[in-house]
Amino acid sequence: MKLLKIKWIFLFFFSFIIQLCVASQSTTKPNATNLGLKKADIAYQDAKYSIAADYYNSYLLSNNAESSILSKLADCYWQMRNYEKALLTYKKLYPNGYSSATQAHKLRIAELCARNNEYNEAAKWLANVEGYKVKAAAYGDKQTIEKMKNDSLSWTLGFSAVNSNYRDFAPALINSTLLFNSNKPTSIKARSFGWDGNNFEHLWQIPVSEAEKTQVDKTSTAVWKSNSVTKIKQLAGIYECGSNAPTSNSIRSQIKEENIEGKSNQTGKLVDGLQKIKFNVGAVSVDKNNHIYFSSNYKKPDKNGVNRVCLMEGLYTDNGVKNITKLPFGDEKSYSVMHPAVNAEGTVLVCSSDMPNGKGGYDLYYSTRSNNNQTWSDLKPLAQNINTIGNEVFPNITADGKLFFSSDATPGLGGLDIYKITLAEAIKGNGNVEHVSYPVNSSADDFGWTQDSTGTKGFFTSDRFSNNDNIYSFSYNLKKQIQKIFISGFVKERDSLSPLKGATVFLYNVTEDSVSIAKADIDGKYEFLVNPNCTIIIKAIEKSYIHDCLSAKISNDSQQKDTIISVPRDLVLGKFAVGLVWKLNNIRYDFDKANIRPDATPILDSLVIFLKKYPVGVELGSHTDSRGSFAYNERLSQHRADSAVAYLIKKGIAPERIKAKGYGEYKLLNKCADGVKCSEAAHQANRRTEVKVTELPTVPNALDSIDPDKFKAGSVISKDLLPKGSFEDCK
Repeated sequence: MKLLKIKWIFLFFFSFIIQLCVASQSTTKPNATNLGLKKADIAYQDAKYSIAADYYNSYLLSNNAESSILSKLADCYWQMRNYEKALLTYKKLYPNGYSSATQAHKLRIAELCARNNEYNEAAKWLANVEGYKVKAAAYGDKQTIEKMKNDSLSWTLGFSAVNSNYRDFAPALINSTLLFNSNKPTSIKARSFGWDGNNFEHLWQIPVSEAEKTQVDKTSTAVWKSNSVTKIKQLAGIYECGSNAPTSNSIRSQIKEENIEGKSNQTGKLVDGLQKIKFNVGAVSVDKNNHIYFSSNYKKPDKNGVNRVCLMEGLYTDNGVKNITKLPFGDEKSYSVMHPAVNAEGTVLVCSSDMPNGKGGYDLYYSTRSNNNQTWSDLKPLAQNINTIGNEVFPNITADGKLFFSSDATPGLGGLDIYKITLAEAIKGNGNVEHVSYPVNSSADDFGWTQDSTGTKGFFTSDRFSNNDNIYSFSYNLKKQIQKIFISGFVKERDSLSPLKGATVFLYNVTEDSVSIAKADIDGKYEFLVNPNCTIIIKAIEKSYIHDCLSAKISNDSQQKDTIISVPRDLVLGKFAVGLVWKLNNIRYDFDKANIRPDATPILDSLVIFLKKYPVGVELGSHTDSRGSFAYNERLSQHRADSAVAYLIKKGIAPERIKAKGYGEYKLLNKCADGVKCSEAAHQANRRTEVKVTELPTVPNALDSIDPDKFKAGSVISKDLLPKGSFEDCK
């Protein structure tokens, strides 16, 4: 259980225990399949998860899916942060559900389900896991989940300008400066090896005024497309919330350097004075006397290659950090101590550690002293109202005496969530922790809280966007929380009208110029929380489907606290296969005439709207009744089809997308053939125009270029992070 979240809760890349298996000598030459499996296992043991996954997949193409191989493949995807494939592989590993799954796998699968907002499914996987009964109950209770979103409208989030294509995390506000961690490149010599080939974490700084700016990420589309550069993006490294790093050159990553270097946003500058620290530096806290506390690796790994984390202290100035010394905590042979948080007076220190006899994987501990000239007391664990069987990490002590931290076992929205409690209650062991509301917390990992002296502005870390750690700014305005308006609707499959579970829904708030993201639930339902009096555009997308969207103005003067507004119609997503035919029932023609009647123009106008929205190629086929000769009716129907096509072209549809075809009287809808007496209404039914899809979309919508799985429900992002023109066709 303690090992489950190592990738999530360490702060800097410790050394992973590398165990190289020496294969026994064989007198026969191994075949290619067994050789590939051997290479996969060696790569897996060397923590080269991307390489191992490729070999395992190649093996599974021609061999049975053995449980041991599926387990390793799922772990590869988990470590690489390819959570979609990880979940699919785990479900292949346990096709009959959770009854045969290990405790560790149940925890992982539950978290993966929660990341997809599948809370009922997460509750089932978590139900029988020791120590997680309360969290499982919360996942299974819709009202509990909704309660965690009660304060949503008070928050405004921003995607900070400090973010790069690497991991940016653990912000710390020091007056008008923001300190933060990042593993973006600094120099080739300082590279970390093995897991992902990226740099070790370093401490960076930037003026708060610059960090508060939201970023237009010109390289963001690379996150969503499948190419050689994005593969680098997906590799997690050993870090996830702080960690050990590989230090042996013998396991050097095979990733090409040119695919890594030069891809980073170099906003901010390195903090001087820390260059002599060999491995990682980060997760800082500074008291009012500018004493800075941070986590760092020991100078050397132990005999097994594990490089644990200790706490360091120094003096922080504008010119960097000096007078660095190690604090008297930790044991380089058995456990780590990291993520320091100190109060302004420098008399209380809270940190995270996996020392023996703790309650969970990583627990929070505290130390005190009368003044900063005295030595620190021994570490003591915080009480069970804080520490759980899971992991408690990234504490922060605010100016108003609150302790913020993250936990993955306390009831929340998924992964690591951020909680708060007064520091006094935390030390005394009384009081209850409070969950910070959505949208700060999400179904992804949220951690690393810091705030200004007012408590209304600050920063935190989340991997909600493309599974990568980024820093978000926040502002809090309690006065905004006057009225809640929920926008609700459904996404359905066009042909069957059945719910399209899992479809990604974007709500673009034109008034606030922000984009919120939701996922359709098992009933196809989605829901958004918006402010009163705004203009919105809602678009649903799903892989292999053509999108649908609508726009609306929300104007509500009701004094009710909660108001639910249903959208005007369902969002209907269809697969327009070649050969699909539908009838335009109301395009009628007068007897022996080919011109478009006035009562037919609204129907053709709706077809114009459809063709502008869905760029498929179509054939317009016109039909006559049986009166007249075959040859005459063929000519008449062709003229009618030509008239309809000419109308569409006049309305702006490209001629190459539409074809006219006259079918004459060869495809009658009823018995009214030659010699059969029929009413005028019966003959009229045969005079019709039908539309048939002949080509799939040739001009994709802007959102067709993205992978919807990369977007997490509950996220609020800038429109600039989506391809240009994503909502233009909905206005």
